[in-house]
Amino acid sequence: MKKVKQKEYDFRNDLYLSVFVGICESKNTLERYLQQYLTLLEMDCIGSSFGIDFHINYYDDEYYTAVVNSQMSNDIDEIFADAAVFDVSLLKKDYPNLFDTQYNAVIIIGRMKYEGEIQEIQNDEFGYFRFLGTYPELFPNQIEDHPEMYPYAMNKLTDWGYSISLTSKNGSDGKDYFQWNAQKEGKTFTALDPLRLLAIVTIVREYGEAWDRAKIRSALSVTPAKKDQ
Repeated sequence: MKKVKQKEYDFRNDLYLSVFVGICESKNTLERYLQQYLTLLEMDCIGSSFGIDFHINYYDDEYYTAVVNSQMSNDIDEIFADAAVFDVSLLKKDYPNLFDTQYNAVIIIGRMKYEGEIQEIQNDEFGYFRFLGTYPELFPNQIEDHPEMYPYAMNKLTDWGYSISLTSKNGSDGKDYFQWNAQKEGKTFTALDPLRLLAIVTIVREYGEAWDRAKIRSALSVTPAKKDQ
C-alpha cells in the first residue's frame, strides 16, 4: 500500500456513523481494504486503502461493520439485512426507491461523520465503493448499570472535588470486599462500587446531610408482569 500523508481529514464524531455500499469480491478482500496499519499511522500517514480512497485519516477499528452478501441486490432491505446497526428507515428517506445499481457490500463506520469530497471510487484491487450518507448512532432505550460506567462515575466525583480511594473491608461472612470511598472536607462516603458511590453523594448534595428527614413524594410505580400464556 502506498504512503499518503495525513491532511485535515479527521471526521471522527461520537454521535454519527457513515454508510457506504459497494461491489466487492469477498469478505476477506473487504477486510483488507479496511485494515489500518499502525506503522503508517505512526508515520502520520493514512493507515488503510479505504482511507486513502476517501481521504479519511483514521477510524476506530472497534466501531466499523463490514458485510459482503452472497447475492447482488439493489434493494436496501436485502443489502443491509446483516448490517442492522443503524435505523435503515433514515437511509430510505434519502433513497426512497431501489438503487439504480446492484451492490453486495456494506461498510458502516461508527463514530464518524464523513464530510469528504470523494463520493465514489473504483479501486482496481478492491472493488467499487460509494458513500451514501451520515446518520445518527442508535442508542438503547433501556440503560442498565455496567462496569464501563465506573470511570464516568469517578470522573464526575472528582469534578465535584472528591478524592477517590479503594480499600478492602471484611464482611460479615468473613470474606474481604472492596469498598469505594469519596472524601471531601472531612466527610467520607462509602459504597460497594462507583455507581453506588455517585448515587450516595448525589442524594446528599440534593437533599442535604439530613437527607433521610427530607419530605419526598413516593415515586414508586409497580406494573404487574404478565404471566406466560
